[in-house]
Amino acid sequence: MKLQLLKKATIKELIDSVPANLDRYRNSDFAYLNSDPARLIESQYDFDPSLLAPIDCKKDNHREVANCVAIWDALHWLSPYLARDERLWTLLTHTYLLEYSRTRWPIPNEDEVAIKEIRRHFFVSGGRGFERDNAVARLWWMAYLCDKTEGMSLHEALQVFLYKFDVRANIMERPTTSQSVLVFSAVLRKLKQSYDGDKSLFEREKFRGAMRRLNLIGGTKLLAALDSKEVRRIVDSCF
Repeated sequence: MKLQLLKKATIKELIDSVPANLDRYRNSDFAYLNSDPARLIESQYDFDPSLLAPIDCKKDNHREVANCVAIWDALHWLSPYLARDERLWTLLTHTYLLEYSRTRWPIPNEDEVAIKEIRRHFFVSGGRGFERDNAVARLWWMAYLCDKTEGMSLHEALQVFLYKFDVRANIMERPTTSQSVLVFSAVLRKLKQSYDGDKSLFEREKFRGAMRRLNLIGGTKLLAALDSKEVRRIVDSCF
């Protein structure tokens, strides 16, 4: 089948209807979205939704590495441009990956809190909505960065990257690292050395201090324009 995208008008309708649809988010589904051509736009890309089946989690086991690998297996051909299209991820969180999304980000019992959480994790909002908040898009973007890490397999890179939440958040929320594959790769290589050793770089203050130093250099030098050898030298000096 061809990859489908939700129409913008449908996304707005869904966002506005979150309060009325709380029970649907908690206990039912949005299957009607996939069967209503008036709400969809058909892209030119071939897509096999069965490849999304391995994406799953439990309340006590989020399976982040496995799920990143699975979304990459299913959608590795996406361009970064298309991967920043809310019409794709909003459809997936409401249809094929609805059960995953509400298990990974449980919907609070308090209705007002639930509305905010649904709008955060089932839609895309804010500058970091794709990489950090949307339940499914974040998996793709983590895999996208890790797949390009030199000297590591995707699985190895994800294991290191996802080892500590604070480390991952620091990387994803800093443009210096999250928007440059070269810088991200150099940082992850340093973390891999620590992961295979005493894991000291994963200590909160130690890692944050190194990232602050890297951020300062990134404010005076366009790191993404340097060659990989020079980027590695700079990252080594910061860590």
